[in-house]
Amino acid sequence: MNIHQLRAICEVIKQGMKISTAAEVLHKSQPGISRQVREIEDELGITIFRRRKNKIESLTPPGREVARVAERVLRDLENLRLIGKEYSRQDAGDLTIATTHTQARYSLPQVIESFTRRFPGVGLTLRQGNPVQCCELVAAGEADIAIATETERSFDELIALPAYRLARCIVARHDHPILKERRLTLAKLARFPLITFDPAFSARRAVTDAFSAAGLKPRIVLSAVDADVSKAYVERGMGIAILPRIALDPAKDRKLRALDADRLFKVGMLNVLVRKHAWLRSYMFSFISLYAPHLTRDVVQRALAGRDVDLARLRSAAPAVRRMT
Repeated sequence: MNIHQLRAICEVIKQGMKISTAAEVLHKSQPGISRQVREIEDELGITIFRRRKNKIESLTPPGREVARVAERVLRDLENLRLIGKEYSRQDAGDLTIATTHTQARYSLPQVIESFTRRFPGVGLTLRQGNPVQCCELVAAGEADIAIATETERSFDELIALPAYRLARCIVARHDHPILKERRLTLAKLARFPLITFDPAFSARRAVTDAFSAAGLKPRIVLSAVDADVSKAYVERGMGIAILPRIALDPAKDRKLRALDADRLFKVGMLNVLVRKHAWLRSYMFSFISLYAPHLTRDVVQRALAGRDVDLARLRSAAPAVRRMT
């Protein structure tokens, strides 16, 4: 067997069992990919994929084991390449961060500015998406680090390191009647149209869960993946928004006001996510510690190696997210 066969198997799986798409990604012919899969099946004496009329449908039980080992081998080969780059060009390379719009816009600018000054030879790329998409990018090896809130979907191949607690607030136009309330309650909020995050975000679940527990049904008129879009519609008088506190910039959002809402909704957690057993370059550790100083290189390395890291303690000790614009 060879590395090309392992890549063929993993890419077919990644592309939803479509050999034609895997062939395009790998710049190979479709018959060539099929041949590589058949050759490793013949060598191992097992069937990796279930087929029907020459189309792959799913993995067989032994195929799942082969895929798991193949992914680990490919990951370790990538780690070897990174080790070579680390010791030949320590301060040069690439870093891809997957994150949401809110973090890219409000919590990361100063960190990125400091990082690029310290490591001018590193090309930094931001990939934006919802939290699930950010995790998928890291899991697939298309991003090195994700900075995102928690997701309902579990990613066993990732390590989530608690970075910050997310304070939430009610954002309203400066003349909105909710601002006259001395004490906010969910019942009072339920009287007004609400603007909140898309269901792919944990912030949306925190909102709906809180209202549901109180026996209330919020009137959500708009869902968005972008805090700035939400604020634009608040300014137009379409409703009030429930957003992370960091998304309100008093210097720019002059027509808006914020009311603390921490006691009304479950505190959100912002995590730094990396692939298990990944070999991170030195500048990647530096980026993480620049963003969340308590996530030192030692803490991250122990987590990557599967050694004891008290995630519960890190979570309870995580500070409130700060504005870093």
